[in-house]
Amino acid sequence: MNNNVVSEVVPSAVSCVVLGATGYVGSELLALLHKNTNFTVVKAFSSAEREPVAWRAVAPQLAGNSSLIIEPWHINQLSGINVQAAFLALPHEASALIAPVLLSLGIKVFDLSGAFRFQDADVFANAYGFEHPSPQLLANAQYMLMPWLKNTVEPSVYAIPGCYPTAAILGLKPLVDAGLVVGMPVITAISGVTGAGKGANARTSFCEVSMQAYGVLNHRHQPEISQQLGTEVVFTPVLGPYARGILAVCTVQLNTELLNNRETPNALHELYRHSYAQNELVMVVNQPPAVNHVAHTAFCHVHVAHNEHTAVVTVAIDNLIMGAAGQAMQAANQVFGVDLYAGLK
Repeated sequence: MNNNVVSEVVPSAVSCVVLGATGYVGSELLALLHKNTNFTVVKAFSSAEREPVAWRAVAPQLAGNSSLIIEPWHINQLSGINVQAAFLALPHEASALIAPVLLSLGIKVFDLSGAFRFQDADVFANAYGFEHPSPQLLANAQYMLMPWLKNTVEPSVYAIPGCYPTAAILGLKPLVDAGLVVGMPVITAISGVTGAGKGANARTSFCEVSMQAYGVLNHRHQPEISQQLGTEVVFTPVLGPYARGILAVCTVQLNTELLNNRETPNALHELYRHSYAQNELVMVVNQPPAVNHVAHTAFCHVHVAHNEHTAVVTVAIDNLIMGAAGQAMQAANQVFGVDLYAGLK
């Protein structure tokens, strides 16, 4: 792990805007930013078609007594105000169009959509079903999986990982990097319905929601997971009949020769503890975790069990915080050179 990404130290609070502030992730991000004294939210935006609305009317459990008004988006709204950072909690197509405009104004962009997670425009188009409008930005976009952040040159966009990939990669990367995996890992991950967003959808309505697999063998997060792990995977997402959180169960066949060369029966547990020793948000636990253990927090709980040939890694995260808004907050802390965990603990 390496968190030596290019950063700049700022003497005062970073001025920022949030786009997509009426969604689940956008509201969680506003709450984290309001807790973090290193950042000041100067504007929050919804889509251009909406009417202005008080944040506390959208998410009273997060907004408290805040007087913040979420305004309809238009680029002219940024005229005359100092903005150093923009957080985009938007659909992929909208982020791909808006990010270049913000970058041209000298604003650092933290994108929570999938618009900048692939460096190859063809891979992006295959995953998301449309041609990227600014493919020249992809090569220098930085994938901000914070516990595994690598050195980078000054990026074009800071791309926040998807929620499913966050759980799967945190669970599997120590094994993959140690050369202990043989063949394709199999990942089954169950997500609460907030992962589908606020849009009306019969499948996620109160009367219809149930346990159901979807995107089988063709979900857009599969190539994202494979890209970051450097190996093909079988990924099956499952809709769970609960509000928030992801439980990912990752099964791998082990390289028994390498495993047997390790000195103790608890070698894999020790491998995970060593891998995440420098990250305060990833906790290696002694029992398989539950979603309720991490809901409404920025923590990730990881458990690994194995026999002679097989390892099962179980990971629990909150899809809206560790899987989205929390990683964006941690990424911004890193980039602007403040306490890495400010606003998160």
